[in-house]
Amino acid sequence: MGLTIYDIAREAGVSASTVSRVLNSRPGIKKSTRERVERILKESNFSVSEAARGLVNQTSKMIGILVSDIRNQHHIEGAYMIEQHFMRKGYCSLILNAGDTDESKAEYIRILSSRRVNAAVLIGSSFQNEPVRQAIIDYMPDTPIIFQNGEFSLPNVSSVVSDEVVGIYDAAKYLYEQGRRNIAYINNNDTPSNRKKILGYEKASRELCFPRILYVCSDSAESGAEITEKLITEHPEVDAIIYAVDLIAVGGSRKLLDLGKRIPEDIAVIGTDNSPFSMISNPRLSTVDTKLQELSTSCSEILEKAIENPSYTEHVIISPSLVLRETT
Repeated sequence: MGLTIYDIAREAGVSASTVSRVLNSRPGIKKSTRERVERILKESNFSVSEAARGLVNQTSKMIGILVSDIRNQHHIEGAYMIEQHFMRKGYCSLILNAGDTDESKAEYIRILSSRRVNAAVLIGSSFQNEPVRQAIIDYMPDTPIIFQNGEFSLPNVSSVVSDEVVGIYDAAKYLYEQGRRNIAYINNNDTPSNRKKILGYEKASRELCFPRILYVCSDSAESGAEITEKLITEHPEVDAIIYAVDLIAVGGSRKLLDLGKRIPEDIAVIGTDNSPFSMISNPRLSTVDTKLQELSTSCSEILEKAIENPSYTEHVIISPSLVLRETT
C-alpha cells in the first residue's frame, strides 16, 4: 500500500490538514513548512488520488470529449489538440466513440454525466440533432459544453464553427475564374456541416451560372473513386470537381488518373479540410482549409473560461481559406 497523507504528515511533523493544504496549493502555510512538506512528498514519490480529491472538492478534473467515430482522422486530431490543452492545465480527458446513430450519441451524453466530468466537448456536426440536445437538457444542463463545428441554442453550450458555406463557395468561384465551366460537387455523409457545403456549392452555381452536378458517396477513398468514375461516365464534360472531404478527393483523383485524365489540365480537383491526406497525395491536393488548429484552440480557450465561470458562453465563426497545390 502507498503512503497516505498521514504518513507524510508524521514524517514532516505537521498535521494531515497541513499536508492537504500543501497538496491543494492553499495559502496560510509558512514557506519553510511548505518547502519541507513538498520535499518529503517528492522524495516519497507521493501521488494524490484524483478520485479522492474529487470527492472532497466536488470536481473530477476531467473533460469528456465525444467523437462519433474515432477512425475519422480529422475529428480525432481535433480531439487530440483539445486533450493536450487541458492536460497542460491538469485535466484528464475521457475520449469516447459515440457511434453513428442519434440515439447512441445521446446515450453518451448520459454516460459523461454519470462520470461527473467538469466539461464536455462535442466534435463534429453529426452531434447537432434533437436527441443529443434533449440529453444535454436532461443530464448536463449546468455543465459547460463546447461544440466544435456545430451549434445548440442552450445556455450552457458554446460553439466554434467553420464557415463552410463560404469555404466551398470560394473554391467554386476560384475554379470558375480559372475558366472551369462544368464544376461538379461530390458529398459524403449527410451532416449539418456537409449540408452547409452543399449550400455553398449551390450558391456559386446560381450566381456564376454553371450547371449543378451533385453526387453523393460514402466516407472512404474507395467510394470516392467509384462515384468519380460514375460522374465522369455520366458527365464527360466535367472539368472540375470539389469534394466534401480530402479522403474521398484522394480516391477520386486516383481514379481520374486511372481513367487517363490529366490533373489539373483536364480536370481540376479540390478537397476539404487540409488534412494530411491532401499533403501526401500524388498529385498534392488543393483543399479548403477549415482551420482545424484554430477551431480546436478556440474551443479549448472558450471551454476553459466556461469552467471558471459556468455562466460564460461564446459563439465563434472561423473563416476557411483555399490552399492551392498541384490539382488546380
